[in-house]
Amino acid sequence: MDIPKNLDGRESFYSELIRKCTATQQERSANYALLRHFYLFGRGPSDDETPYNKIYPHIDTLTSFLFAAETTKFSIHLGPHTPEVEYLRIKTLNKAVNDAWLLSNADQVFMQALTWSLVYPSTFIKLIVRGGEIFPFMVDPGSFGVLREDLPFADRQEAMVHSYYTTRSQLEIDIKDHPNSVQILDNVQTSQMPQGEQPSGIQRLLLTAATPNMTGNVNTGLDSNIDYVPKVDEELVRMHELWVWDTKDKDYRVVTITDGGMTIYDRKNFFLKGEHPFVHVCPNPMYSYFWGMSEVAGMIGLQKWRNERVVEVKKLLNRQVNPPTALTGWTGIMDEIAYAAFNEGSVLSTDSFQAKVERFAPQIPQEIFAVIHEIDTMFSERSGLQNILMGKGEVGVRSGRQTSELARLSSARIRKRALVIEDALEAISTLYLKCMMKYDSRTYTDEEGNSFVPDQFAREFVVKVDAHSNSPLFIEDQKAIAAEMLQAGVINKERFVEMISPQDKELIIRELKVIEEKEAAAAKAQQQAKQQEEAAKKLK
Repeated sequence: MDIPKNLDGRESFYSELIRKCTATQQERSANYALLRHFYLFGRGPSDDETPYNKIYPHIDTLTSFLFAAETTKFSIHLGPHTPEVEYLRIKTLNKAVNDAWLLSNADQVFMQALTWSLVYPSTFIKLIVRGGEIFPFMVDPGSFGVLREDLPFADRQEAMVHSYYTTRSQLEIDIKDHPNSVQILDNVQTSQMPQGEQPSGIQRLLLTAATPNMTGNVNTGLDSNIDYVPKVDEELVRMHELWVWDTKDKDYRVVTITDGGMTIYDRKNFFLKGEHPFVHVCPNPMYSYFWGMSEVAGMIGLQKWRNERVVEVKKLLNRQVNPPTALTGWTGIMDEIAYAAFNEGSVLSTDSFQAKVERFAPQIPQEIFAVIHEIDTMFSERSGLQNILMGKGEVGVRSGRQTSELARLSSARIRKRALVIEDALEAISTLYLKCMMKYDSRTYTDEEGNSFVPDQFAREFVVKVDAHSNSPLFIEDQKAIAAEMLQAGVINKERFVEMISPQDKELIIRELKVIEEKEAAAAKAQQQAKQQEEAAKKLK
């Protein structure tokens, strides 16, 4: 985009871009609040009861198939014209990237981002570099906005906005070196952070009218008092961080503006040349809608249907325990007779031969339980989670080989989505290495003992998920391939240990080197003894 040169033109240009990028934030935030409520409680804010929340465990299971934090590891892939010396540095930098990933808790941040990207259509991970260290943060999609929602990738956006809140004291620290810090603090506007949903008192009302007076019934369900929404009493300042592509500089321009339109910073890209720090996590992408599809949205109808059936079963069971009763032919106060008739140790007496007690307990049809079972099956079908993947038996399966083959075939849909997640992981890990090349001044050693710093590494590279290790569905295949390669002599034992990644991998590799040295020494001694024996035979 062509950014105006004069100050007044820039102010108006930036404000208009922020308005366009945040145009749908309020609408989307309302939708996200509903999806969040169904994920946490299995019902909408105004629904009466949730006998069992099926959505939460379903999303939890799906996430475990798409990403395994303990097995995910990365490897660097170089371009076709890279000098041979760069390959000697790969092993060292592979370890450095994987260590940085774990030490910064990026695996846990990504797990949260993935979980909520299934609830909402998307989430984002933002990388911030402080003191040479990389810190990943999850960004809620309700606080993010793009210029064109019809383009599916963040890298194709001309402008994007991250809206966030900060305290006045923190803002004072952030702009202490700013030449106009006093003027900014004097004119900044503070407000309370919106809760994202209705206040807790209103949430407990099942509204029947909102105007002119709010009326309704109180919802006494336990989960209505638990909303997991943060309450912040501190006055906050709403900020907008605008990233806009500058056609002239062929890089991003980063602008920090208060919600009132006051520009604090207007600077060149401080992150990486030609890169922005946001990684889009979207398990269900769409070619014509930037935010993608929500997994939870497709389950709301099933959850409501299941709630209805379970509530019906509960009512039938209650009527069986305490069924409707007919008292005929009795004289006296009916409440006292009913109390005596249905309490332990009571005695009833009457002179009437017509007196009788009839109870009308309903029959529970077995089909109603079959319907609930079918609804649960639809949940699994919705996300491609077949019984055999979750350790449940299948009719007609009698051998382990048949089970393995069925598991491989039935995992196709999950594998497809796991590969989509893998792209986001690779984008983050590639940014990690690029940040290390720019900000990490430590000295490393390559395989031949030569020293180097990350900035000396080749520019033509990409960091990929090693052997699709992000998903448990690929782990057994990876181990089988590693065993076959070791048996064929294609790889050595150290590489085999790295591929299967057992517990205490580093210690095992160290011990393996000692074992190999002892084996080599024993083989050498055996060879020398054999040569001496042959020499002695020749002398005879």
